[in-house]
Amino acid sequence: MNKDFVVDTGQKFVSNVLGGAGAIWGSSEVICLRNQNNKLLWRGIAGGKGIVFFGFYIHERIDKYNKLKN
Repeated sequence: MNKDFVVDTGQKFVSNVLGGAGAIWGSSEVICLRNQNNKLLWRGIAGGKGIVFFGFYIHERIDKYNKLKN
């Protein structure tokens, strides 16, 4: 396996998936949408969006892997 591909994959996971879900979580707190009463709701919203970002991430990584393989 190409070491650059593995490193790039880890970096993209942290920035695209965790960063995207964290941005939604943090932004909701900054604009006062998230508080003690609805913390579980926003955890679900941020987690759900994180799953969507993970899907985009997997799709992009599969495309990149196939290009490197050929």
